[in-house]
Amino acid sequence: MAASVLMSLALLEAGYRLVLWGPEGLVHWPNLAHQRMGTGPGGERCQYAYNAAIGWTSPSNCVSDSYNSDADGFRHASAQASLAEPPILVTGSSFAKGDEVKDDEAWPAYLQNMIGRKVVNAGVSGYAFDQTVLATEKLVPKVKPLLVVVSFTPGDIQRAELQVAWSREKPYFTVTDGQLDLRNVPVPGRAGAPVPLPAVAEWLGWSALADLAVQRLGIQQGWYFTEVQAVPRGTGETIACRLMPRLAALGVPVVVMAQYSRAYWNDNGPHGTAHHRSVRKVLDCAAAAGLIPFDVSDTLKAAVDARGAAALYRSDHHSADGNRVVADLVMRELVSRRLLTQTGDR
Repeated sequence: MAASVLMSLALLEAGYRLVLWGPEGLVHWPNLAHQRMGTGPGGERCQYAYNAAIGWTSPSNCVSDSYNSDADGFRHASAQASLAEPPILVTGSSFAKGDEVKDDEAWPAYLQNMIGRKVVNAGVSGYAFDQTVLATEKLVPKVKPLLVVVSFTPGDIQRAELQVAWSREKPYFTVTDGQLDLRNVPVPGRAGAPVPLPAVAEWLGWSALADLAVQRLGIQQGWYFTEVQAVPRGTGETIACRLMPRLAALGVPVVVMAQYSRAYWNDNGPHGTAHHRSVRKVLDCAAAAGLIPFDVSDTLKAAVDARGAAALYRSDHHSADGNRVVADLVMRELVSRRLLTQTGDR
């Protein structure tokens, strides 16, 4: 019976790999967990570079089939003949960076083409909200932007509570008497050091069937990565709110924009859920600090209702079409707020 089960699993594995990748899938067996996490043998080398102040950044001068970066680690986008300056700076996590699509299919790239003004895509996969703020503070004096769009997701708020996220050490804030105290800096680690996966993924990460099961069951934590809580659960909202005055002190207009993964869209969208209430609280804090709050779900819902989430998302992040819709929504918001003078801004 055991032999029969193992043979059946082997046949299913081979068949599934043929469906996904064709004959190449039968001869190329990398650890898929390492690939997703961008670490270890077969890991995507263009995802993470150790940084003592923020935990990690996007590597500079990186070249791959889908992601390319310049000397500053900013994602490439095909430039028009001439682009207006100063640029718009986009910071945030994977939804700002544009995971799962090519360079010119990320929404900052589409926005650049729509408005004719340079848009610097400084999004970094996996960032918590606190890391995004720390990175933005460092980048604004360097980029000298016209304005900043700070993108975040509900998960970014929750990750602000962690000392270890995606199996990587990060800085974190504690809250004492209403004041923030930065901890775990310099961040432990070193450039080029491998990031270990949980043991089960080290052993079974090569299996496409196991990878599918993990995705469908939503058990990524403990398979792809580990997390270490630094502050009590629920503190992420407070940390995010306390960080808003730091963004307001940057001296340029800052749009704080909430984005959502495919998982948050059901028949009614994310409205009314605990995640959306958390986002609303953070956006209210942004408004109270004099920043510009923008909840993409308010306007994206119509597109999801009309076309379905599958048309606007890939496995979790936006598809090229979804990013084009987001770029249009961002452009309209900037125009309505008079941050851009007109739709073309030329």
